[in-house]
Amino acid sequence: MNSGLRSDTPNPKSIVEGMTLLACGRAEGIQRFGGKVDNLLAALAPGLAMCIVGLLTVALQKQPVLGMVRVELSFCTLLALPVFSHFFAKKWGREEFWLRYATAAIWCEWVTVFVSVAALAMGSVMFSSIAGNTEFGTAVVLTSDVYGLWLGTFVAKVGLRISWPKAILLYGSTF
Repeated sequence: MNSGLRSDTPNPKSIVEGMTLLACGRAEGIQRFGGKVDNLLAALAPGLAMCIVGLLTVALQKQPVLGMVRVELSFCTLLALPVFSHFFAKKWGREEFWLRYATAAIWCEWVTVFVSVAALAMGSVMFSSIAGNTEFGTAVVLTSDVYGLWLGTFVAKVGLRISWPKAILLYGSTF
């Protein structure tokens, strides 16, 4: 491997700062992420770990074939963003920004999960009388998903330094 593409250990504090800044719509958050192979691998690690755990539990499921399909889909979903975005970055001449963008985008996928959990928790406390309704949970999840679409598109725009239409095309292809 080219040693010029390797870096020091990714900095967790910078990752959290970058996620927070980008989640708030601040473009400078992209600079908190490293643009080296080690940074991308660190971003992929939690998702890969979840796929491995899923694979290990397949044999314990009532329908192991269905469990295996779920693991394969999770793995494909994890890799879709870096693979598709690399294609577009190369096509648009933005390949030099791709590693930093892919790293930031993968980490920022977790923001939607955190937002959903926080929104459900706060909503359950603030609106306890309707929190048990299925519609309440659906509304929170849909709202979080819309936010996630905006965030993913925003990270693509600032990470690859592309226009909004290109960012929508890129993120839409991975969604």
